[in-house]
Amino acid sequence: MMYSIFLWLLVWGGMFTGWQNFYYYLANASNTAITTMQIFQAARALFPLLAIFLCFLWYLKDRSKFPFAKDPLGFFFLYGLLGMLTSFFLSVSQDYALYNAAIFLAPLFVIWCVHDNENYRTILRNVIYVNYAIFFFLTFAMLPSAYRIGRGFASFTTVYDLPFGFGQVNRNGVGRYALIVIIVSAVRILTDQRRRRYVWVIPLTPALFLLAQTQSRTSLLGLAVASVLFIFLRGLNWRFLFAGPVVAFILFTAGYQVRAGGHLDALLSLTGREATWIKSWNMIKESPYLGWGFYADRIMFSGEHVHNSYLHALLQVGVVGALFFLAAILSFWFIMFRSNIFRQCRELRGSDQAVLMESIMIVAFLSSRTFFESTAAFYGVDLLLIIPAMAFISLFTGRTPGGVGVLAEDA
Repeated sequence: MMYSIFLWLLVWGGMFTGWQNFYYYLANASNTAITTMQIFQAARALFPLLAIFLCFLWYLKDRSKFPFAKDPLGFFFLYGLLGMLTSFFLSVSQDYALYNAAIFLAPLFVIWCVHDNENYRTILRNVIYVNYAIFFFLTFAMLPSAYRIGRGFASFTTVYDLPFGFGQVNRNGVGRYALIVIIVSAVRILTDQRRRRYVWVIPLTPALFLLAQTQSRTSLLGLAVASVLFIFLRGLNWRFLFAGPVVAFILFTAGYQVRAGGHLDALLSLTGREATWIKSWNMIKESPYLGWGFYADRIMFSGEHVHNSYLHALLQVGVVGALFFLAAILSFWFIMFRSNIFRQCRELRGSDQAVLMESIMIVAFLSSRTFFESTAAFYGVDLLLIIPAMAFISLFTGRTPGGVGVLAEDA
């Protein structure tokens, strides 16, 4: 159990750093002025690769069968493998592209590593709890800045500083952190029958404030999607009389009145994304079948971000790889609806029910986000959310060997 969590933390270790930090360290290793933080950042960049190496050692020992052959995660795996090939043969920055293709596969290797464990369901749930813990920490780490802005002590910003000098994140990223906290807290409040459920109001309230302050349209859209989906998962409940108006107020005030200034065209504006999309499309036409390797947008557009998962996939791995990526998203939702997951959610008990509902709502949010961000098309926070969430949901769709029953309980 602890070994699985250790592997997952290694995968997370590569976040907010990258190959550029390791490359900088190699180039300046003899420089006595290099700081301890720079050394740490360089070392962390290798943690996901270490996770893959340890998973390979386990595979050589146990010879576990590939678990994703009949699962949407298998398409993600094929997408990543093709990315390794295109990064090696077609990328203009081979080492950088190969590194990013490899760490994309790291979370999938970890899930493969733990798949045959008799406690697989519990391990997955604990991996998801690790994700929650990190998101709660990041959300609370942003609150001091949000408080200063709210009190007028600092001007509104679209960029927030991460803790420990790990860099910066834009408001869409901060809104995503807050929304995950909102989803988890709200589900616990609305599904738990015990009095202690009200303790979840403590993280829920500041997360709602932070989400509203960021005015992140993708996260506000995610809030709307998750709220509607929750009704289908849980059924109508008198508590929605209190939750519904709160959600509607935040969406109207933060999204329409403040962010869009009361103008619908401003709300629907792409804020310059279309220029990058045109540039990406022109590059895709030069290598339409196999693309230009992982992180092609950052490499070829001087750090620009495509902001669309499907264009991002086309740019990285061409039509062939983009079909794998699209198949992962579409097949997941096809299997979900075919398995009548909503009924199963209502019949489950204990922590399984809460985690399953949260996972479905998180995947729904991230699926809607694919149109305006490069969600799950490369190694990033979204990928580390969606992989274990999809794996956990697969246990209840009948697609995963050893899946649990409809009325599984775990108090």
